[in-house]
Formats: sequence, structure tokens, C-alpha cells
Amino acid sequence: MALTQLTNHEIALHLARSLRAWRVSPTGAGMTQAALEAKSGVSGTSLKRFEKTGAITLRNLIALMRALGLVDRFEDLVPPANFVGPIARLEAEQAAKAKARQRAPRK
Repeated sequence: MALTQLTNHEIALHLARSLRAWRVSPTGAGMTQAALEAKSGVSGTSLKRFEKTGAITLRNLIALMRALGLVDRFEDLVPPANFVGPIARLEAEQAAKAKARQRAPRK
């Protein structure tokens, strides 16, 4: 699914559904809402609202991710400042190809 095609609300719902699927999956966390509430410290009301609407505070999201064993995934959200993006990489490749294709000067 291309997230760039979704609205902010749709992305929040997608995240909420993904975390809920991870929470209930036996190959994921395999937790009930009550167990996640107890482990994360996030209230049951906030957890239910998040899973239904995607609305959550950043601090509660971090607490849920930590309780689900997923907090290290936050490092993937923002690339490091020295990250070479795909456009810059493509431009560098095109410049290298153009330089390699230069003709020899005419005599």
C-alpha cells in the first residue's frame, strides 16, 4: 500500500490496524487489550480509541510500541541527516552515465 496516496487520517487508521493485528497475533505479541493496558500504562479508553479511530498521543504511541516490543522501529521513521535520498542518488547515477558517455574530441 502506498502511504503517499492516503490522507493523514487513513494513515493513522492503517497504523492502528497494524498495531492491533500485531497485538492479537500469536506470532506477534499475542496480547489482550487488558494485558497491553497493564504493560504499557496506557488507559483502556485511550487504547480502544486508538484501535478504533487511529487517534493517539505520541507518548501513548511510544508506550504501546515499547510494550509490544516494537519501540526500536521508531529509528526507521526518519533517516539520518546524511542520508542520500533516492532523487539525489538517481541524479548522481545519471551524471556518472553522462560523463562516461562523452565522446572523444574531434581531430
